Order: sequence, then C-alpha cells, then structure tokens
Amino acid sequence: MKRCNAYENNSMKEVLGETLRPGGFSLTEKSVQFCGLEPGDTVLDLGCGMGATVGYLYDNHRIKAVGIDPSEKLLGLARKKYGFADFVLGTGENIPFKEDSFTGVFAECTLSLMEDLGAVLEEVFRVMKKDGWLVISDVYAKNPAFLKELEEIQFRSCMRGLHDMELLKEQLEGLGFGIMLLEDRSDLLKSLMAQIVFSYGSMNAFWNKTTDNCAKVCRFQEILKVCKPGYFLMIARKGDADCERYGV
Repeated sequence: MKRCNAYENNSMKEVLGETLRPGGFSLTEKSVQFCGLEPGDTVLDLGCGMGATVGYLYDNHRIKAVGIDPSEKLLGLARKKYGFADFVLGTGENIPFKEDSFTGVFAECTLSLMEDLGAVLEEVFRVMKKDGWLVISDVYAKNPAFLKELEEIQFRSCMRGLHDMELLKEQLEGLGFGIMLLEDRSDLLKSLMAQIVFSYGSMNAFWNKTTDNCAKVCRFQEILKVCKPGYFLMIARKGDADCERYGV
C-alpha cells in the first residue's frame, strides 16, 4: 500500500515552516558549534526536504552541503530556492556517493522516515570520513512497547517511526560510532504540539488535514499517546568509541 507523504502537504509546511521539524534551526546551530564544522567541510543533508538546512549552513557558515531526498516535489522547491546547491534524488538506503565523502551527515527528523534504518545507518557510516560527525534530531518513544503497532499506520510522517532509543544506540555503536552528545529536547515537541492545537483546534484535525484522511487517524493517535513521544538531539562520531555519553 502506498503511504501518504505528510511532508508534501501544505498544512504541514504551515506549522513546521521550511525546516519541517520541531525547533527550527536551533539544534542545527548547536550541532555546527559542537562539531566545529566550518567552510571547506563536506556535509550531506539526509532527507533534505525543501533544502532549508542546506541553505542555512551556507548562509550562516559558508558550508556547502549536498541534499538528498526521495521526493521530487520537495527537491523541486529546494532547487528553485537554493540554486547554488546540489540536490540529489535518492534514499538513505542507497546513498549515491563514494566512501569517505563527508565530514558530517545531518539527519534532522528524517531517520524516523526511513524504511530500513539498519541499512541507512550502514550507508551513512560508509560515506562518512573517519572522525566524521553524524547529527540526529528526531522523535523517540519513551514507552517503545507499542512501536510495532504504530509502524502499521500507512502514511509518511516521522511520528509513525518513533525510535526505540536503546535500539538506536546499539545500532550506532555496533557500526563503530561513538555517541558524543545525547539530549532530551521534548520541550521543542511539546511547543510544536501546542502550536498545532492553537492553529487547528485539535491534533485530530491536524492529522486529518495533513494526511488528507488517508490514515486511520483516531487509531494512530491512540497508539501514539501510549508510546509517549519525545524528541532528542544526538551527535555521534565515526570511529570514536572512547567518548563521554549522556543519557536521555
């Protein structure tokens, strides 16, 4: 069954803006500073959407990033607005770049959209340089027991792909990433949800609009509530096992 892509819906853009994620560029900026990224570094924006992060990195830090996304519609908007940058059609499971290509990879509220997270992380590891940085900001389940039921909902939104935090950490460390920073930023998600309720009257009305009624919204919200969604920032480094770790 084909999943609806909520990110191509204008209602989603109205609430989330160009970044299509909670917190806008606040965690992007923090990550640039933490990683010490600078002009000349090679950066990949995984799931670049309309190209907002690519534009931000160049406008504020003169870092030329490459964007990759599976949506032709969103890439068309990105190319139109950020003509100086390269945007590539593709998926995280098959990144069309050589090994050791990037100093940093940004996955901002996008890993939760991937069909095969394990394959994506292997590809990210492959295209990253040694000591390269992986920046992840995304949603997770504080109660992951019901995640399988959530995955059965047929539409494309990060909220149906909440991470199991322990599993994500295991996958990253198993590949050879060291987790350098891990922060709970659920405050950003709560703020966004309050904004949605203010704008649409209820979360139910918002999901009905963004999915064009193609999902079983009531059941989705029921499972989502039990999972207790949170939001986090994680920064990992390739090949750095001896590092300080912070728990969510």
